Amino acid sequence: MLAGIAFQPKDPIDDLLARIADTMLANGKSVAGYVQKRRKDADCGTLVHVRNLRSGDEMPITKNRGKMAKGCKLDGDALSTLAAQLARDVEAGSDILIIARFGRSEAEGRGLRDVISRALDLEIPVLVGVRDEYRAAWDAFHGGYADALALSTQAIENWLSQTRADTLAV
Repeated sequence: MLAGIAFQPKDPIDDLLARIADTMLANGKSVAGYVQKRRKDADCGTLVHVRNLRSGDEMPITKNRGKMAKGCKLDGDALSTLAAQLARDVEAGSDILIIARFGRSEAEGRGLRDVISRALDLEIPVLVGVRDEYRAAWDAFHGGYADALALSTQAIENWLSQTRADTLAV
């Protein structure tokens, strides 16, 4: 009921997860989770926004720290807001939870770990994007419980068909 999708920084993980989510939503499924969108910013190059898959709402997840800063920074308040939104969505019931990134916050024991765990407690299947640099932390988090998936629509669809196939078929 848990799968990690391995990807590299330039891989189109968000496009793939958004297509999966959109297909499921079009088929009447309840989808909780988020995907990321990158937007150009004059000061720091790129800001990252997240789109809540249930509501469609978008919000920035990184802060513009000004022209002199080296890059943008994760906004902890925005991450907390996202976690609260996803926790509500999971508690309301979902056919699946999609988490675009198991990132630095999750690797450090924070972020969306509790949301993932709660979804599993509620027997909601969870798909998570995992960059190689966080693989060891991901493996420690799930302790051998998660399936490892390639970054491909077919691999994800195969996993969905084997995981509560009665509710998840896309």
